[in-house]
Amino acid sequence: MESLIHVFPAYVDDFVGKLALKKPQVTCLIADTFFVWPSKIPNKYNLVNVSFWTEPALVLTIHYHLDLLNINGHYGRHDNREDAIDYIPGVGSIEPKDLRSYLQAPTTVKELEPKTISALQEKQPFHPIASTFLLNGFQKATAANSLWSYSDCIQWLQTKPHGSVLYVSFGSLAFCSREDLAEVAHGLLLSKVSFIWVLRPGILDSDDTDFLPVGFEEEMKDRGFVVPWCCQISVISHPTVGGFLTDCGWNSILETIWFNVPMLCYPPFTDQITNRKLVVDDWKIGLNLCDRKPIRRDESQKISTV
Repeated sequence: MESLIHVFPAYVDDFVGKLALKKPQVTCLIADTFFVWPSKIPNKYNLVNVSFWTEPALVLTIHYHLDLLNINGHYGRHDNREDAIDYIPGVGSIEPKDLRSYLQAPTTVKELEPKTISALQEKQPFHPIASTFLLNGFQKATAANSLWSYSDCIQWLQTKPHGSVLYVSFGSLAFCSREDLAEVAHGLLLSKVSFIWVLRPGILDSDDTDFLPVGFEEEMKDRGFVVPWCCQISVISHPTVGGFLTDCGWNSILETIWFNVPMLCYPPFTDQITNRKLVVDDWKIGLNLCDRKPIRRDESQKISTV
């Protein structure tokens, strides 16, 4: 992450500068709104700056109305109010605990967030683009698009009954503690459910590489399949997958909705906390694994429910 902030900008600046001298000329730069530095590059080369918001419209409108949160005492104070927030245009009542852990075209679908999107469009024109993405359907990537090599899970999935497998992945950014991963491992064993668990390199918040419980691999035997990375769309679109234990990343949510897979939600940070509210409270297509509390193995019964 530090490299993206301190090193990567210079490479992008140099690359865009070279493109600006070529024919046909580049006319705009599309960059993630999360980073501030890309907005300076289009000004330097007289390009249009397109700010690409990669999270749901709900999170965008909360950002956009921080002034209301501040005025009403829900943000920016040592003693922030803890009652429900019910005054943001286009947003139903939302609890402060459902705000992201820190606070412009979003990837969303108008049918998923109609009131929020309509309210946003009254303040500033923008166009939700995920609907086009979904209408065209998902296709397998023909080129590598990950930092880690894929593991082929499909052959293993084909040996399992329809809807019997839980897919477990905490995304490409979040870190987990050794204790949390151990509780997840014990919970998976207690659930007696078949599972694919993505444990990417570097997921642990320490240098410890031996964090799975003693005997875990032997006990899971043919019921579990642990991989460093996989093609997520190929997995959740497979008919044997009946649930997804997810960190509630927005892209994962959109993909999971498309393939009609119920979700078990464990959001660690950023917009994922607010995304959980959409999945569990608003759309009712998923369950909380634990409500902002340390994860515990005895939550395993929720796996069977999903």
